[in-house]
Order: sequence, then C-alpha cells, then structure tokens
Amino acid sequence: MAPFTWTLQDGSGTDLRVTEPFASKQDAEAWMGSEWSSLLEEGAQFVALKEDGDLVYRMGLNEQ
Repeated sequence: MAPFTWTLQDGSGTDLRVTEPFASKQDAEAWMGSEWSSLLEEGAQFVALKEDGDLVYRMGLNEQ
C-alpha cells in the first residue's frame, strides 16, 4: 500500500510543508482530526491528502 501524506497550504494554495507518511487513509484522517486546529495556528488554511504523491482530496481547515 502506498503511503498517505498531507500537504499543508496557506490561503493562496502555496505548499507550506508535507507531513510524515501514514500507512493508511484512515490513519491520516485520524491524525488530521486531532491536529487540524494546531495546523491552523501554524498558518495552514488548506490541506491536501495525497496517496503516493497523487491527490486524493483537498479541503479547507476552516470548514471542519
């Protein structure tokens, strides 16, 4: 199974950083569920979930 990562993006969509890899989509989403507010404080406005570099979906952190 390919690794899942989150790419954190600012309000203009510029990449800020990529998270450590997660073994499954469920692990990545569970991590996001517990970390999204601290990511907002870090300056991220959007996150993109990627599987082996391919976009799975993108969402705004203010929408959670």
